[in-house]
Amino acid sequence: MRPPYKATARHIIAEGEYVVVEAMGNNMTPDGKLYNNRYCWVCCMGDGKLRAINEYMDTELVTNTFQQ
Repeated sequence: MRPPYKATARHIIAEGEYVVVEAMGNNMTPDGKLYNNRYCWVCCMGDGKLRAINEYMDTELVTNTFQQ
C-alpha cells in the first residue's frame, strides 16, 4: 500500500469480551490502483488488551487488485 494506510470505522459493537468493527478502507496500491476494501474485524479482548482478531474482507477485490 501507498502510505498512509487508512481504514475508517463505520460501526462498532461491543458486548462482553468481544468488539466487532465494520470499516471501510481508503487506499491506493504502489502502482496507483484504488484499493477500497470493506472489513469486519471480530476482536476478542482480555485484561484491556487485544487477545485475538478475525478479519473478514472482500478477497475477490484483493485478487483483482493485486493479481499480476
